[in-house]
Amino acid sequence: MTACLVKLNIWRYPPDPGSTSCSHQYQQSKQGDRMKKLLLAALAVALLSGCAFNAQTVQLNPPVPSSHSTQGQGVSVAVRVVDMRASQSLGHRGGAGGAAAEITTNSDVTAIVSEQVTRALQNDGFTVLGPNAQGNASLTVEVRLLNYSTSVGFWTGGIQIQATLEAKAQKSGKSFEQMYRVNNEQRAVFVPTADKNAEWINKALGDAITKLVTDPKLLAFLAG
Repeated sequence: MTACLVKLNIWRYPPDPGSTSCSHQYQQSKQGDRMKKLLLAALAVALLSGCAFNAQTVQLNPPVPSSHSTQGQGVSVAVRVVDMRASQSLGHRGGAGGAAAEITTNSDVTAIVSEQVTRALQNDGFTVLGPNAQGNASLTVEVRLLNYSTSVGFWTGGIQIQATLEAKAQKSGKSFEQMYRVNNEQRAVFVPTADKNAEWINKALGDAITKLVTDPKLLAFLAG
């Protein structure tokens, strides 16, 4: 893995106008200070767009806190997960990296989300069935978005990781639909490592799954 070793060291020593006998020296110092700011801005651009990036493959293992309850009371729920993303790419590591900096995953996104949702519902007392089974209720989870993007700030670079899931439940002729969105932002002085990117992507997906499986309205609909 190639890492970009750009670091923004911020320094500033403005002179005290009252301590110098020459205003010309003070003006020169102010000009020098402005030049330092311009240099730092250029380094910030290099932070996320001017370095050499390698493509990255992320192993998905989203953390989802476990909880236990009897709310489900054995109600059977047929769970189905569908990947509705427009692209299988997770994003790119830099604005100028192009395809060489693409982030992808070789993990089965639908299988991973299904596993986490199934475990959470079972922990809450539901009986989870396969997607084609006939249960007391059905739950379709659509993976709408899982995306990593970058932006350039003055002092640091920004990393945005977005995850969106949609739940569509059916029971006794009634329906329930809800979107669960996560938009996590990180600030970085160094270009993030592959391991750190994987951690952030997994956290965003885990946060979205957690929102879904802990939604009291969804759980009450399935159990009611």
